[in-house]
Amino acid sequence: MKKQFAVALATAVILTSAVPAAFAQSGAPVATPAVATVDAKTAADAFLKQNAGKYELKADLSDLQYVTTVRTDAADYVRYQQTYGGKEVFYNQVTVTLDKAGNAVLVTSDYAPNLTAETTKKNITENEAEGLALGHTKIKNLASAASRKFGYIVQDKKLVPAYKVTTVSAIAEEGEFETYVHAGTGAIIKSRDLRQKVNGTGKVFLPNPVVSSGNVNLTDNNNADYDLLTNELKTVTLQGLDGSGYLTGQYVSISNKKSKTFSSSFVYNYTRSSAHFENTNVYYHLDSLQRYIQSIGFNNINNRSIVANVNGTTADNSYYSPSTKALTFGTGGVDDAEDAGVIVHEYGHSIQDNQVPGFGNSAEGGAMGEAFGDFLGATYESFLKPDPKFDPVVAEWDAVSYSSDNPPNLRRLDEGKVYPQDWQGEVHADGEIWSQGEYEMAKAFGRDIATRIILQSHWSLTPNATFNDGARAIKAADQLLYGGSHAAQIDAIWAARGISTN
Repeated sequence: MKKQFAVALATAVILTSAVPAAFAQSGAPVATPAVATVDAKTAADAFLKQNAGKYELKADLSDLQYVTTVRTDAADYVRYQQTYGGKEVFYNQVTVTLDKAGNAVLVTSDYAPNLTAETTKKNITENEAEGLALGHTKIKNLASAASRKFGYIVQDKKLVPAYKVTTVSAIAEEGEFETYVHAGTGAIIKSRDLRQKVNGTGKVFLPNPVVSSGNVNLTDNNNADYDLLTNELKTVTLQGLDGSGYLTGQYVSISNKKSKTFSSSFVYNYTRSSAHFENTNVYYHLDSLQRYIQSIGFNNINNRSIVANVNGTTADNSYYSPSTKALTFGTGGVDDAEDAGVIVHEYGHSIQDNQVPGFGNSAEGGAMGEAFGDFLGATYESFLKPDPKFDPVVAEWDAVSYSSDNPPNLRRLDEGKVYPQDWQGEVHADGEIWSQGEYEMAKAFGRDIATRIILQSHWSLTPNATFNDGARAIKAADQLLYGGSHAAQIDAIWAARGISTN
């Protein structure tokens, strides 16, 4: 979302001390949480009504539609959608974070108060809105019927009646767009490509041949095998296969239109010149990351068999689709599916969309999304092959086709960028502000604790969340998980990036 449309009030306030959750995994000592005594929605409703004036809400919450409650070991997260006349105010939401005793510890709000709707009559039909959206996005080959939904979008502090039209092309290069069409005039209010992208191209490699060998001079050689690369192949266990012989399992379902990998003996030994190699590499790394997330205490984050379209586009690009909930990896340069950093980055987008549907609708939210993917990729790589030479960068193998740095990389997580003076208005560049803060947390607390806090914090966010919202949510998550034992360090880490945790 462009900045001029982000006019809703984004508020996040830490309200009370919280009780930390217990984890069996390694990390700082934590206490056992209090047992929840009230229904989370009832408690959240009561708190918002009691504090309606503070958050500029209607006293009876009549324009807040309940969406969902997410329950974790540490806290409950109750989410509401703002409405007008029973229709959504697109992406304007409120979340209430409750400890296990039912106390509200954090409110994050995009609620836009005192809005009036435009008087323009609804002259455009759904079909006409779809046609206007397709004309704007230039999509000619729909993969499925377009989604059309009437509601309102906040613009210049007014509610504009609009159709949200979501179109997915059957041709990857055409994209997947969410387009807002003015319901009165037919004007395109805004349009954005929903696919989360990485500028990369990405067997099994652990995590990639550049890092495992330490050789920064490796080249793609037009996807051909040669000894220096073949020597970097490692034998791993592929867990959770469904027994069909295909690379389909508990947490990953490989799709490759040109190469359907099958083995009746469940042995998948290929060299990197074969597309079956990329299929195997993607399966292993996605499955491993989901198992890691569960190992640190979360069995309700993207716990599904995600479809991965390997070598699904010839572009030097990969992306996550919020509409299909699938990943697609490109073959330009080094095949993206050969680099764990790229694979994990894209899974990061899927995680955030799973925790907060529509996340990244604001400019700062989009930057946080790219940054979280880089944080996941960099810490995953470091876990597989700790080597200071590659710390902290991501996607070294993918980057040999476009980076002249030593080591080659997609992005660094130590650029020293500070908000707001280093803000550029481009999500990947601006993400380097946020990713460094998250990476500094991993250095200070260890990978497990930092990742646990960050994942826990996501449930407190909304689609339009800002850097300040994100930092406050991180501090609240530390309070919930660890009794605030990392609070001072969290304050200092984010202050160094120019971001307040208050």
